[in-house]
Amino acid sequence: MTSGPAAASAASAVLAAAAASGVQRLWFNSGSELTSFQEAHAQARHHGQPTPELITCPHEHVALTAAMGETMVSGRPAMTAAHADLGLLHHGGAIHNAMWGDHPIMIMSGYPPTRAEARTSPVFWKQQRWDQGSIVRQYVKWDYKLSALDDAGLVVARGLQVALAPRPGPVYLAMPEEVGRYPVPADGPTPSAQMLGIPRLGPGDPGVVSEVARRLTTARRPVVVTDRVGVNPQAVALLAELADTLGVQVRASRYRMNLPDDNPWHTTDALDQFDVIVVLDHPVPWMPAVERPRDDAWIGWVGPDPIESRVPLYELRADARTTADPAAFLAAVLAEVGSAGPGDADSIRRRRQHPPAAGRARRSTDGGAAVSGVPTPALIAAALDRHLRPDDLLTWEVFDTTTVSRTKPGTLFEKGGSSLGWSVAAATGASIAAGGAHAVAVTGDGSYLFGSPDSCLWLQQQCDAPVVTVVVNNGGYRTGTTTLAAHYPGGLAVAEPTVLGGHLTPSPDFAAHARSQGCYGERVVAAADLAAALDRARTAVERDRVPAVLDVWVPEHLTGSMDPGRRARTPADEGNTDG
Repeated sequence: MTSGPAAASAASAVLAAAAASGVQRLWFNSGSELTSFQEAHAQARHHGQPTPELITCPHEHVALTAAMGETMVSGRPAMTAAHADLGLLHHGGAIHNAMWGDHPIMIMSGYPPTRAEARTSPVFWKQQRWDQGSIVRQYVKWDYKLSALDDAGLVVARGLQVALAPRPGPVYLAMPEEVGRYPVPADGPTPSAQMLGIPRLGPGDPGVVSEVARRLTTARRPVVVTDRVGVNPQAVALLAELADTLGVQVRASRYRMNLPDDNPWHTTDALDQFDVIVVLDHPVPWMPAVERPRDDAWIGWVGPDPIESRVPLYELRADARTTADPAAFLAAVLAEVGSAGPGDADSIRRRRQHPPAAGRARRSTDGGAAVSGVPTPALIAAALDRHLRPDDLLTWEVFDTTTVSRTKPGTLFEKGGSSLGWSVAAATGASIAAGGAHAVAVTGDGSYLFGSPDSCLWLQQQCDAPVVTVVVNNGGYRTGTTTLAAHYPGGLAVAEPTVLGGHLTPSPDFAAHARSQGCYGERVVAAADLAAALDRARTAVERDRVPAVLDVWVPEHLTGSMDPGRRARTPADEGNTDG
């Protein structure tokens, strides 16, 4: 516990315990039952007491996603506050991403007053739910409704303890309006999650460590399959050391920069090519309907939750599983193989002479020296690869970034979940947490709209954290166009000139929208203009301190159209051929 003046209200106790637990920011959405937080924050600043910075957010989805961006960079817990049940609902799919992204965030929302004298608006009856926590219970590790009888600071410390414990993730706290303003004792220590104790994982079961070490040294062709090693820079270095020391190939996702892209041990080969597979913190290392390991392959499974207990039905097999911290596990395996015998050394030497061809060719695709024609996802990736500096932050949610080189841990981020509208707000939170680091968010046109772009741009301006947003504009949703065509190749829906439910016709003018908010906006329709447009966007962000949006047109789903006239016409106009 930390000593100091205790808070004058439950809301003050909440903020004090949050600050003591390492929370630096409260991403705040206004609500009539949340005013106690505003006053508590002002009181703490006035008296020089520790308190999270209160950041005003105009939309709850943006607030929670920006909080994710903060935790990605800082590694610390974050906090959000939303207005009653409707504000909590406005978090939407971001709650799904918070869970699958392993973000230690305390999601808070208010609760309407229930005392008759305080119910001065009809909405207080409408906002009262039997069980508000049930809205998020499937997506959080812990939920609680604070009462006036509770020690508010201790409740927050407990919630953040759960959020930070492996595997980290979001927790939920409901704050009734009366409780926030309820007076608390004026003395006593401030509880924290650290005072309660944050458990740490070790290297795992020693038997599994030894077995993995033996298998990796004697295998004909071993592979490590990972998704989340890159959360810890130390684990990235240890994985690179393991790959180089033993000649072990690595099949890594792009959730993070799990292995530097200039490392020669990357592979994209199918899993049935390997006789030993070590799954290292990967929720879905393969999909049995698409590929599966050989029946005689030995599989070891390691991570904070090696049985993926968040998933109701999980059929992926393993010969050994152990709960472990990836960095500690890798260090333990390296220590074991340090005593490999001569026979093992010969096997390792043979493997080390032949890095995978995919690894050597990984960085060879640069989009061509002479770029011409219309932009495509591959050409956009190539332009980004040439444009980005090693320290730049990149968030993405639209196309494969394999050819966008990332060699520094903590510079590549993917949402982990499947709810769109994440990239721009996450880049904003990440840039703020990184002290204003240059951030580029890559998103599709549909996902850009999902992410409340006007709120994102406002937040960037308010916090002086401008981001370069690259909108890959293909005029619609893949799910409603190409997936539709795959499911119904001879159907009537795909035969329509404008595929209802899939094409976004007319296509919004994202560049004009950005300019209307005082930001830099530019439409790019020629591949040859990509490099200069990215440079102009960087200048706007770094020199002029305004957000930048590049609306990059790529061929439309199904039709392949790049015609601005087509995208501006309505479905009714599509059928009019008389001029």
